Amino acid sequence: MSYQVLSLKLRPQRFDEVVGQTHITRTLQNAIGLDRVAHGYIFSGPRGVGKTTTARILAKVLNCKNPQENNPCGTCINCTEITQGSNLDVQELDGASNRGIDEIRDLREAVKYPPNNGKYRIYIIDEVHMLTGPAFNALLKTLEEPPPHVIFIMATTDSHKVPATILSRTQRFDFKHISVNEISDYLSKILESENINYDKDGIHLIAQKAGGSLRDSLSLLDQTIAYASDALDLETIRDVLGVIKENVFLNIIQTIEKKDHKNVIHQLSQLMDSGFAISDFISGFNEYLRNCMIQKTGESGKLNLSENSTNWLQIDCRFSTADFLRMLDLSLQFESKLRFLQQPQISLEALFIKLSMMDSSVDIARILSGDIPATISVKKTEPPKSSTTAEKKPSPTNTAEPENVPLTEKNPVVESPVLAPKTQTISEPKPEAIKPLTLEDFRNHWSKIIEGLEKKNSKISHFLEEAKLTSFDGNQLLIELINGHRFHLKTLEKDAEQIASVINDKLGQKIRIKFHIQENNEDKPEKKKPESAEHPLFMKVLETFDGEIIR
Repeated sequence: MSYQVLSLKLRPQRFDEVVGQTHITRTLQNAIGLDRVAHGYIFSGPRGVGKTTTARILAKVLNCKNPQENNPCGTCINCTEITQGSNLDVQELDGASNRGIDEIRDLREAVKYPPNNGKYRIYIIDEVHMLTGPAFNALLKTLEEPPPHVIFIMATTDSHKVPATILSRTQRFDFKHISVNEISDYLSKILESENINYDKDGIHLIAQKAGGSLRDSLSLLDQTIAYASDALDLETIRDVLGVIKENVFLNIIQTIEKKDHKNVIHQLSQLMDSGFAISDFISGFNEYLRNCMIQKTGESGKLNLSENSTNWLQIDCRFSTADFLRMLDLSLQFESKLRFLQQPQISLEALFIKLSMMDSSVDIARILSGDIPATISVKKTEPPKSSTTAEKKPSPTNTAEPENVPLTEKNPVVESPVLAPKTQTISEPKPEAIKPLTLEDFRNHWSKIIEGLEKKNSKISHFLEEAKLTSFDGNQLLIELINGHRFHLKTLEKDAEQIASVINDKLGQKIRIKFHIQENNEDKPEKKKPESAEHPLFMKVLETFDGEIIR
């Protein structure tokens, strides 16, 4: 038989072999013992934590001929066929490739038939969140009232994509990430059974790199064994996994503390030349900053680090918990936008130059209480020379002034009296009188007033476009309407306050507005005087002869 990878070779076949999911396996075993098995289950959680494995174990124990303490026997024909994937009563479907409504319709027809050799017909649907909306809808009725011999077990890594109508018809079990210690213990047992020598710190590093996924840790272990054969030491595992050593991060932190910009750039260039990806470096740096921050709080026992990694955290530097928090915040922001950067190395160098330029955080409360001495830089300043006074030589006692004087009780600061300069009383200018408005002001700004009314009430602004401003007595503006627009009068009088408000905004004075209609006799055009009557020579003739115009 060809070689099987560890994740397949060592797949659990009983509930008690599942790692880190006791809260689920115990519940399922109790349900089987009490004969309270549900018709539908949803197993949700991250990848590689045992969802599909638990579904297969549940299917085996439900159809097992000789179950033992609510675990499958593993030897009967049903258990053997389910393990091999050839049992007709247990069907596994991939939600990604069988996601359409046609596949779900076929499934609905198949559930009508009774099981062949077991107690139940069990359908395991992996990655169920990949089903389409119509497929979910087609499954609803069958899932709500399935035949008594049918059980659905659905697994998903994205439970929020599963409709609520599906979730409400099933029992949901949330699988959790597996802890670093649990993965380390499991990998150690495997290596001992395989008679392979290993370094505990190296196995701890694999468990950390797996990110809570047992399947990922087995894949990494397989890769490491293939590289190092029968001896797994820390350095070998580092090389295989491409993990950056902690002393690299320690050196960078110490360089940042010294504000050595040149050395920071040099260390970053060496890392890039060594072939490390920026994403791997910044991820490791963030983890190191996080560990340093927690170590500063005195809770280093909760870090779950190997002994070797803990030694690299014993940093004797000026950085406080607040300093590590600030650096971690900036570094996390950089990591979040890293994939969008066109020139990531330049941005990385800029980030670390910025980190090396930061000052330490200072607690203002400690300064005020006197726990931290504050320093004040006193700069020597010369008083401005006056043109009316003669220059005087400075006093010998004023030639040396202290700089950076600490404000402590031993060295109190005594301020020399300073004579206040003579001040010249300057009378404040009287406010200029506001120029009263005239009728001409209204006429000059009338177009702007119309524009302001247009924004508030386009109807009255249109009515006022052909109106005539006739008089203003300092308080009341008289507006004349054309005789043909008599029906506009009531509307304008009703909105007079709104018009006055716009005028106040434009001209800065509150006024009253009155409207009136143009009289009929004003509508008649005036008789035009003959041009001869207006000629100067004609008027001179009338005056000389004492004449008069008779027509």
